[in-house]
Amino acid sequence: MNPTSRTLTFAAVAGVSALIATSAWYASKPSSVAGFGDVGQEFFADFSDPTKATSLTVVDYDGDEKEASTFSVKQNDDGLWVIPSHHDYPAEAEDRLAKTATSLLGLKKTAVQSRSKDDWKLYGVVKPSENGAAKADERGTRLTLSDGSGNALVDLIMGNQVEGRDGSYYVREPEKDTTYIAQLDVELSAKFSDWIEPDLLKINQTDIVKVVVDNYSINEQRGTIEKKELLQFTKKDLETSGDWELDGLDVEAEELDNSPVSTIATNLDQLKIVGVRPKPEGLDDNMRVNPAVKQILQMQMQAQGYFIGGDKEGNERLYSNEGELVAGINNGVQYTLYFGEIARGTGKEIEVGLGDEAKPDEADDDEKNEEDESGDETSEDGPRRYLLVKADFNETLLGDKPVAPMEPAKPEILNEAAEKPEDAAPTKEEDSAEEKKDDAEDGSCGPDEEDAAEETAKEDEDEPEAKTETEPPAVEKAATEKEATEESKADAPADEKKPAAEAPADKQPAGDEPSKDDKPAAETKEEEKPAEPEKDPKQIAQEAYDAAMGEYEAQKTAYESDLKTYGDKVKEGQEKAAELSTRFAGWYYVISSDSFEKFRIERKDVVSKKEAEEEKTDDDKEAGDDK
Repeated sequence: MNPTSRTLTFAAVAGVSALIATSAWYASKPSSVAGFGDVGQEFFADFSDPTKATSLTVVDYDGDEKEASTFSVKQNDDGLWVIPSHHDYPAEAEDRLAKTATSLLGLKKTAVQSRSKDDWKLYGVVKPSENGAAKADERGTRLTLSDGSGNALVDLIMGNQVEGRDGSYYVREPEKDTTYIAQLDVELSAKFSDWIEPDLLKINQTDIVKVVVDNYSINEQRGTIEKKELLQFTKKDLETSGDWELDGLDVEAEELDNSPVSTIATNLDQLKIVGVRPKPEGLDDNMRVNPAVKQILQMQMQAQGYFIGGDKEGNERLYSNEGELVAGINNGVQYTLYFGEIARGTGKEIEVGLGDEAKPDEADDDEKNEEDESGDETSEDGPRRYLLVKADFNETLLGDKPVAPMEPAKPEILNEAAEKPEDAAPTKEEDSAEEKKDDAEDGSCGPDEEDAAEETAKEDEDEPEAKTETEPPAVEKAATEKEATEESKADAPADEKKPAAEAPADKQPAGDEPSKDDKPAAETKEEEKPAEPEKDPKQIAQEAYDAAMGEYEAQKTAYESDLKTYGDKVKEGQEKAAELSTRFAGWYYVISSDSFEKFRIERKDVVSKKEAEEEKTDDDKEAGDDK
């Protein structure tokens, strides 16, 4: 082989070797693993504003029911948060949803756990609604946040927690196979009670001042109302700190146990609902029935233990087969609770009533009791009860309305002192006086005045005789008094008659003999002291009237202040009652049985006979003897 051929041969072999080596390298090069390139990236890079999330849907798998359950909350067209899965019942979702949405901002793919769908069960990320034989712990919880147009902002399946790593969970996007690990701090709940206002009545037990327990029942066979006991408890003087009093209690022979009534108040404060139903049309806020839909309404509500009957005014209203309870608050709001039939069904049916609810005539009382004891159709807390609630305003719960004080009447004597009107016509005497004044100024007198002068002169001539007849002259009066004194002395006993010479020298005045009636100078001086003039009756009346008016003005000021305070209470109570009435208007509820049992009390549960005083005395005596 010549050198050229040999060179070409070596070159060809080298080229083939290079090609084989290149092929081998490409064949052995590791392929790119799907998903690894996304590590550290955000799941939802376009989601940057949590306020755009206006709805949340949680789908979970119910192992007991062996089906997926969906719970959702959203903001309706009026801007109110409601629960579509529960008949659009009002939700307390704004804060909770905002917190959930914020926790998902910037959610990153921390690591890739698996690229195979065969591993979904292992990490618990199978769709909760997936058909198949996946167990409950192999299924995850699907969380979806959407905007107002229904576009998904976040859509994620949360699986099991990563062992040994707090806050780390296996997650995947619903339409992708790769399972990631992500750091999550989100509270997911598909429980109805977690998304609503848990306090149904919004009552503070310390504000309750009235409780009425009406233990009537419905005779379903006859369709009549059977009255039983009506117990009315009221706080003394409607004061929240007062003791409970029972109408009709014989305080001489009976005593009241306050604890069952206090338990009712506590239970009203803590009352929780476990399910809701939309109230049928034709039943207003005051439980009045629209006659046009009476028969339809009766059919709809009878299964829940509610019946239609007439009230005292002849209007048709709703009655409940387990009686009523009235609770009055010191702000004037009055609640009426209507207790219905036992609520039966699965947990989901208890909450939203989607299943066929048992009719009262489908099982007799023994069968109902067996179901309650076995728990087949009840929760772990016992059977549930239907409840209707009404709220209105009762002004009497505020106590007595302030009464205006009575203005004192002006004394009649002050009315008589009123000045005469200036335009009154002058009297005859005033005319005569004016004429005399004018004549005096002129220095002449008229004929009338001359006649008056003659009459005056005649009266002066006759006056001495008149005076003599009525009162003797001073001289004759003195003589008469002296003669009377001497006769008195002559008639006096001998031992009282003392000559003037026998009188002590220091006591004997000079001159004439003193009279028996003469008194010491001091006494004479005291008698001569002028007495204090009596107050003018008009002045006394004026002072008393002024004092009464001052007290009246003070009472009037206090009354006006109290009346304003009372008016403010009335307004606030009416507004609160209207707010609650609106809240209860469209719904009736399901409550736990233990709440119902605490509301059901009878007179024998609270009233006991007092021990006789004789028995108490004997017991005390025996106790003393033992000591």
